[in-house]
Amino acid sequence: MKTYNKLIISLFAFLLASNLSVAQVSYEENESNSKLMVTGTSSIHDWEMAVEDYDCLVSASADENQQISIESIKFSCLAESITSDNKIMDNKAHKALDSDDHPKISFSADATVSATTNSLTKTKGKLQIAGKEKEVELEFTVAEAKDDQFKVSGKIPVKMSDFGIDPPTAMMGTLKTGDEVFIHFDIVLQNMQTSKAN
Repeated sequence: MKTYNKLIISLFAFLLASNLSVAQVSYEENESNSKLMVTGTSSIHDWEMAVEDYDCLVSASADENQQISIESIKFSCLAESITSDNKIMDNKAHKALDSDDHPKISFSADATVSATTNSLTKTKGKLQIAGKEKEVELEFTVAEAKDDQFKVSGKIPVKMSDFGIDPPTAMMGTLKTGDEVFIHFDIVLQNMQTSKAN
């Protein structure tokens, strides 16, 4: 009887340890090692703008094979933190994004998806820009998967007209911005508990 009880206790301990090893953990962006930008085209030249102020929170777990199971993604940034080295361009972009009435751009996804290191992974989520919301497909790859951090990289194509945005123009209409832009991300996500401990 004692042997049976010991076996049950050992089995319970093993199952508990296994569950803890794959428990969902909250990860947040490590800004110093991350990069987020928006690129597009115009009738004269291509352009790019950096996103300087954003928050990214991911609930995920990593196993010993460096496979990441992502349960949810929450992202937001200030529209006016999207800037270039041209103030006129910045002002036109912020006006087009209606940043006064809709200061934040956000993305959220709640479907569980498994991502294997260095392979393309897809999920869908809701992107909100200028007060308009639309479901978009997010494609990304995972790298540097560890217990305390991992990196996600990819890009999202976005048509401004889908969000009711008129592509900005300049120089009395001679410069016209293309309707489609790309949101590029290369974000290192750090385990929040590890981050606070350091």
